[in-house]
Amino acid sequence: MPTERGFVAALGLSQLVSWGTLYYSFPLIGEAMINDMGWSRTDIYGAATLGLLAAALAAYPIGSLIDRGHGRKLMGGATIAASLALVAWSNIQTTTALYAVIITLGILQAALSYEPAFAVTVRQFGAQQSRSAITSITLWAGFSSTLFVPLLQFMLDGWGWRGALLALALINTVIAAPLYLWAIRPAKVENSRLPKVVSSERMSIRPVLCNPRFYLLSICFCMYMALFSGFTYHIYPLLIALASDTQSVVFAIALIGPAQVAARMLMLLFKKITIVRLGLSAGITFPLAIMMLKVPTTAFTIASACILYGAANGIFTIVRGMAVPELLSHQNYGRINGIMLVPMSLTRAAAPWIIAQYWTLSGSPDGTIHLMLVFAMLIPIMFAAAISANRTR
Repeated sequence: MPTERGFVAALGLSQLVSWGTLYYSFPLIGEAMINDMGWSRTDIYGAATLGLLAAALAAYPIGSLIDRGHGRKLMGGATIAASLALVAWSNIQTTTALYAVIITLGILQAALSYEPAFAVTVRQFGAQQSRSAITSITLWAGFSSTLFVPLLQFMLDGWGWRGALLALALINTVIAAPLYLWAIRPAKVENSRLPKVVSSERMSIRPVLCNPRFYLLSICFCMYMALFSGFTYHIYPLLIALASDTQSVVFAIALIGPAQVAARMLMLLFKKITIVRLGLSAGITFPLAIMMLKVPTTAFTIASACILYGAANGIFTIVRGMAVPELLSHQNYGRINGIMLVPMSLTRAAAPWIIAQYWTLSGSPDGTIHLMLVFAMLIPIMFAAAISANRTR
């Protein structure tokens, strides 16, 4: 079995590939399909919405499976299945086939996103020792957009969207699947090394569900998911509409990854800073990033927006990953996180479609910016309310 450093490197690299091939690829592939197939933006992002809805339904069962020690089979198998789905996507001819493929990918994404990776990490190292491991894993995965956005643009220019999907399937199979299977301990090994984690599965989660902090944090994370999903799916076409310069847009989006990594590296240097302070500081930065899109558009302003967003997202990802063990309960990470993920995933699913629909009806990107600004402002407000509510109680 790998050492702790080996586990972190393997899971981090596999997460980098999973996010790059299954999530960050969609906006670029979607735009290429709109131009090639003649389908509407609503058609494309309607498929994305249904895929995210499917991910929401799968969140709690996946968390429960990881709590029972099936993380290795789950993440390894889902990676292989996702590669097959990407191959199927490259051969579609109708919107019905597109919807079927994206719904399938949505379910598989639920097993390959940060949440199951965090749950596996907490299970293997325990709640107290997992913070630095989670931070390091996200350092690796933070380069996903930096690597895959320009790489995918290169593949689209040379091979078209069908060839690009086949290349993504190959990358996913060759790199991510073996790393998941190698790094994550089998259930029987976990049982022998971490008996306290296993015994916690039988403990009740009712006290957490009676805590008002649970619900206020859930609302906060729903707003974060709405912003994250809307920004991820629409930032490319939004910046193209604002700047009309593909090279500047691709360069700006590629800066999100380094900004995430830089913010997380600062976290490693200041390990004693609390999750509360991290959440508030990152939350305040989100609306500042979106407001940069409202000033006169230049290469500098769109790059600044992406850098601020990337830094805030890099920190808030850690906050979200550690919220359950540090702010709610050390026990039953997978189940508690799975319950929170249901409304979060529903919000993440609805946001891209709502934004696309509003953009189509208004014919202007300004409404998209205003809507994302509302989401961004609610993040620090609800996070502060969650902390205050618990102290009062």
